Amino acid sequence: MQRQESNYSDMQSDLKRDMYATNQSRKIQTWKSSAGNAHTRVFAEYTAEAPEEPKQIHNAWTYLIGIIMCMGAAACTYFEGLRADDDPSPDSLPSHLDGYDTGFFGGTLALDSFVRDFKLDERGSNTSANLVSLFQGGSFFGAGLQLPLTEKFGRKYTILFANVIFMASAFAQTFAHGSVEVFMVGRFLGGFAVGFLSLIIPVYLAEFSPPSIRGRLVGFFDIFIQVGTLVGFWINYSIDTTLPSNTFQWQLPVFVQFFPATLLMAAFFVPESPRWLMGKNRYDDALKALCSIRRLPADHAYIQYEIKMTQDAVETERAVRGDASLWGLIKELALSSGHRKRVGLGLALIFFKTFSGVQAVNYYSPRIFKQLGFNGTKNSLFATGIYGTVKFVGTLIFGLFVVDRAGRRWPLIIGSIGLSLCLFYIGGYLTAMGPRDGTQPISKGDYTAIVAIFLYATWYCFGWNSVPLTLISEIFNLRYRTISMTICLMWQWLCTFAIVRIMPIALDNITTKTYFLFGSIFLCAAPFVYFFIPETKKLSLEYLDRLFDGPDAADNHMTSRNDVEQVAVPKSEWKPEMEHAEGLPPVKE
Repeated sequence: MQRQESNYSDMQSDLKRDMYATNQSRKIQTWKSSAGNAHTRVFAEYTAEAPEEPKQIHNAWTYLIGIIMCMGAAACTYFEGLRADDDPSPDSLPSHLDGYDTGFFGGTLALDSFVRDFKLDERGSNTSANLVSLFQGGSFFGAGLQLPLTEKFGRKYTILFANVIFMASAFAQTFAHGSVEVFMVGRFLGGFAVGFLSLIIPVYLAEFSPPSIRGRLVGFFDIFIQVGTLVGFWINYSIDTTLPSNTFQWQLPVFVQFFPATLLMAAFFVPESPRWLMGKNRYDDALKALCSIRRLPADHAYIQYEIKMTQDAVETERAVRGDASLWGLIKELALSSGHRKRVGLGLALIFFKTFSGVQAVNYYSPRIFKQLGFNGTKNSLFATGIYGTVKFVGTLIFGLFVVDRAGRRWPLIIGSIGLSLCLFYIGGYLTAMGPRDGTQPISKGDYTAIVAIFLYATWYCFGWNSVPLTLISEIFNLRYRTISMTICLMWQWLCTFAIVRIMPIALDNITTKTYFLFGSIFLCAAPFVYFFIPETKKLSLEYLDRLFDGPDAADNHMTSRNDVEQVAVPKSEWKPEMEHAEGLPPVKE
């Protein structure tokens, strides 16, 4: 079936002629003074216009798709290493990311078997730093270079392509046979794949999810990051206590990366993002994919409404802007004040997340636990494993039961205050106690400090661990989503690089007062969220334009310099043909 043809060039000319003919003053939209109230207004409009969500859309297939896609997070998404056997130092502090690589690589780097096989003690400390930073560099370039592939080939096949690269990187690392150069190539390729996956997976999750559980499904990404972290932590503890110091000891945790990566290959059987298909004029494919995900027939009222809303949004964008190239879209985004503001919000959220102080707690935790009575490599690994377990449990509870009920704003606001108080207490206590070697008996104050560390992990998981990623995956419209998220994720890698370079210097010069610095920065996050971040829970992605651009955004479109006024665009008259949806499941009452 062919979509009803529209003469977009004539429509665009008519729109611009009418636009410049008017002498009415421009209508300025802002959300600065009403971020807290905007959601109430838009959600009332949404519930009045949208049909009630049928129970069938919360089906097992939807959750299974989310689990399959998030295997990429469990495998490799980010990475933060700790030399658990030593105090942190400028040469022994790897970079911060999360996922399975978080839990295993820092500990693997410190194993005697790894050091011996790769002769790290003969090569100097820069080799260890390069093994870490190459992963981070690859991630930065991967985040930027994924954009043309994602736009041309779609979310699903870009994820599969990146996963194949990641599996090749895991193979290179596992069977490097003492060659540092081969291992470095593997690290870079792994980071390159991670740059793809850390962006495309959240985009896919946001685009295919029902509005009422979008926060939960996007939150799966962070849940599986914590699953990977937890597995990595306890694998380190297990191999240190049970396996002899030989080549297999360090190969085992590296090889484990293959298992979630292999499971991610099941993404071949999941549908492509219906919103991406719609943006590529593949209307019938989009309808079939949506019906498959929602487990509803094509003539169901909810399917008709959802497909029509997406179609209207696509037609509106195309009518005003035409079919621009990728570079043209980037220029449009740079000139569009409304979307620049959304990108600015995303960049600010990433900044606060990265500078939340979690690196200070993670990097400094071996020394903290040592001062509080945990001596030796095994005890340090055990304490770090408990810390990772707390983060996993907190992320799991928040992702499954809180984010779609409490929303996005208040977990961030309350979490900012809670995190700051914990950081101030930890910094104050350690500063007041002074240097300790861990031989002193544990006092009541020490137990309080341990509680503060775990409270910090809990507060972090109840907000800033996952909500920023959820927000940046949903606040951009279809036309600019991957471009905007590419900017935000590349900014995240730059912030991560900066914090990695700053952290050793801060810990070496201002020591425990580092916590006061991060606590002060994070206090600013609460008013920022209160005044500038609107609530987005339970709204469809198409309705978020109304949330940001004002009450007329459904019929008007904010454009750039040469078409800056808001332009009314006729709704599409395209209707799906039911005979093209054969074999789709019937409605289950």
